[in-house]
Amino acid sequence: MIKLKDLLLERSLSDEMRELKLYIDNDSSLYRQRYMPILKNLSRKKKQGKYRKGLASKAFMYLIDDGAKRYVRSYGGDARDVFPKRQRKELAKEYVDEFEETFKNQEFDFMRQEN
Repeated sequence: MIKLKDLLLERSLSDEMRELKLYIDNDSSLYRQRYMPILKNLSRKKKQGKYRKGLASKAFMYLIDDGAKRYVRSYGGDARDVFPKRQRKELAKEYVDEFEETFKNQEFDFMRQEN
């Protein structure tokens, strides 16, 4: 079943950004070394009441930049030409929205509120 959020994501991101997101989401080392630490850090910030959406977007830019570099290393091209900064920022916003939804649903144990 396709979610409305996924449909909106497909419409808002360029083909290149959708391709990069798929690449990042399916790369196990990026997932383990970048994505999960970002989720844990942002979850901790949310629980402490120190979460800021703009800084969350900046955190995801590290993931996206790493993913873009690995992508062009595998498939050729220049990361800055293939994935312009404006589009990478849009993808970062998508990751932030995805994180907020994931946190709200407490999809990982570390997102649960301690009483």
